[in-house]
Amino acid sequence: MKTQITIMSLIVNLLFTYLASAQSQNYGSISFNKAINISGKQRMLSQKMSKSYLLIAKGIRNKDIERELSSGKFIFEKQLDILSQNASGSLIKLSIKNVRKTWNEFKGIINSTPNITGSADILRLNTKLLKACHELVLSIEASSNYSNQFFKNKSQDLVNTINISGKQRMLSQRLCLYYTASTIFPSKRKENNDIMNPIFEEFDGVIGNLLICSYNNTEVEEELGIVMSIWEKFQRNKRAFLNGDFTLEEVYKTTNELTKSFNKITGIYEIIAKNS
Repeated sequence: MKTQITIMSLIVNLLFTYLASAQSQNYGSISFNKAINISGKQRMLSQKMSKSYLLIAKGIRNKDIERELSSGKFIFEKQLDILSQNASGSLIKLSIKNVRKTWNEFKGIINSTPNITGSADILRLNTKLLKACHELVLSIEASSNYSNQFFKNKSQDLVNTINISGKQRMLSQRLCLYYTASTIFPSKRKENNDIMNPIFEEFDGVIGNLLICSYNNTEVEEELGIVMSIWEKFQRNKRAFLNGDFTLEEVYKTTNELTKSFNKITGIYEIIAKNS
């Protein structure tokens, strides 16, 4: 009987050790929350670099736009290296391989002097890069969920919230990208509007969903208030937006402000997840 109790105690101790290890599992040397945030930024950067390239090709040049394009390349490359160095699991490694393959082709275009021909190539390739980046986010999120599958806590839900909030950064940049594309290729406005319309609706709907998110603190709520005040002029004039009635400079400035706000909100959610 004593031997059975000892064995049972050993099994229980091993089980608790295993569960504790699973709960504290990270994405290499960084947390899963950080990895979700970083990989989510890659989605945004793919669209931001594309947008900047098209704006310069259109003839709208300033130091901020040129800096976005040049710094975006270095940041994307560095963050991809960080995600690669910390990756574990075949699904994540395969996703990274797919991102890198498309990135190498994409990088060849944005390293050239922006022009109309290159802009057409950007529009052909940017969505492929975006999808590869999004699949990487999902593979990291799936790995995070697996590592927390034995626990009934907020971890999985917060990871998903970080993903959704982070995606808003990309959507705002993608709106500006295809708005710019319509000014360069006016004959394709309807095609571009077919892309922009669901982006517009998704971006608007997520703002409402995040407003009632149970993880919000005062900081998040205040920043969401800023987002709504910035977004209002587009929200109330969607038809004018799709018709191209706003200036490129205004769309560029507004979408960058929205990206900045959602970058801050996503960072706050990451901190909340870390402390929960």
